[in-house]
Amino acid sequence: MRPASAAGRPALWLLLGLALASVVAAGPLEAQRGRRGGEQDREQLERRIRAQMGRMMRERLGLTEQEATDLAAVVQSFDERRRDLLRAEQATRRRVEALLLEGGGDGAEALGLLNRMAELRAEEAGLFAEEQEALLGVLTPVQVLELHALREQIGRRIRALRGGRRDQGPGRRRGGP
Repeated sequence: MRPASAAGRPALWLLLGLALASVVAAGPLEAQRGRRGGEQDREQLERRIRAQMGRMMRERLGLTEQEATDLAAVVQSFDERRRDLLRAEQATRRRVEALLLEGGGDGAEALGLLNRMAELRAEEAGLFAEEQEALLGVLTPVQVLELHALREQIGRRIRALRGGRRDQGPGRRRGGP
């Protein structure tokens, strides 16, 4: 495994920025084109962006073709579980908000929601630990840290392209339920 190279980073970031801008723009375009055509376009766009990000990660982490393929397999194997967990967390947050809007008087349901939130956090921690172990089967510890930093940078860029929005409706706070 080779160390990450600093060469070519400005071009990669420009490419990443363009790819992320395309993702942000895809939502309104999907609505204009109609559900069926928009879904196909969105899937094609997601595949292209995934490929571009894969190339960028490969260069940034200094991976061989085989290491990049192995990394993609590891990441993909955790994606569905991460999406399921995110959906469960969102559903729980929505129920918490609804309960609070209703006056929050149902103590049994409130306790159930608190327990569910704790379960989801434990699942998230377990998923993180499993993923780290799998990543260390492909990457060095330094490359795993570099991957985390890269994911964080991509997340910040996406939020910036969206105008700093997060899925925050009225009454939602960062770090909330």
